Amino acid sequence: MASRKDFVQRSRKQSSASPNRPLAASKPRAKATPPKRKPWALALFSLCALAGLIFILNQLLDVDATQMPTATAPTKTTSTSTQKISKKETISKPVAEKTTKTTAQTSGPTVIDKSIDAEAAIKQNKYEFYELLPKSEIMPAAVEEYKSTPRDAKLDKHYVLQAGSFRNAADAERMRAQLLLSGLPNVHTNQSDGANGIWYRVRIGPFDNQAVMNKANNKLAKLNINAMAIRID
Repeated sequence: MASRKDFVQRSRKQSSASPNRPLAASKPRAKATPPKRKPWALALFSLCALAGLIFILNQLLDVDATQMPTATAPTKTTSTSTQKISKKETISKPVAEKTTKTTAQTSGPTVIDKSIDAEAAIKQNKYEFYELLPKSEIMPAAVEEYKSTPRDAKLDKHYVLQAGSFRNAADAERMRAQLLLSGLPNVHTNQSDGANGIWYRVRIGPFDNQAVMNKANNKLAKLNINAMAIRID
């Protein structure tokens, strides 16, 4: 038993004396978890900040409201001053009118006398005009009586109606045939030779009655022909 105890003591001494024996690795310590933030504290802080901003804005608005009457005060004074000026002008206007009336009254008699003289002269001229009317005689101018001509009245001279004039004889004959078919009386062609050359004229007549000539002229107008009345000897 004593030998065993000695062996154990020796082995302990050797283990403590040996420098090359590694030490047991120490376990790392666990990190302390941070405390959780409380959300109600953040909400309370934001509400306080918002209330402070609202208070500051109300103070600024109160300051602006107190400054406004001082700014508008000059306008009231200006309006009162303008009213005073207008009152002075209205007071001065009647005075000026009175002065003009008095001046007009002082210088008035000469103008009134002139108007009276003019009216008297006009009345006198009227009286003289009415006195002279019975003494004067007005002779009317002689006017010839209107003599109406009857429809069947005979003309002093003979007339023909010229319907057209052509350079070509065939064109004149064609128009003469058209007028004869329309019922016009005494349609004939007439050739004339002058400085402008030869012309073929289409004529109706002669007429010695105004009514017959007017009837023929109306037929030509319906055919869109503007006839020309020519007096012949």
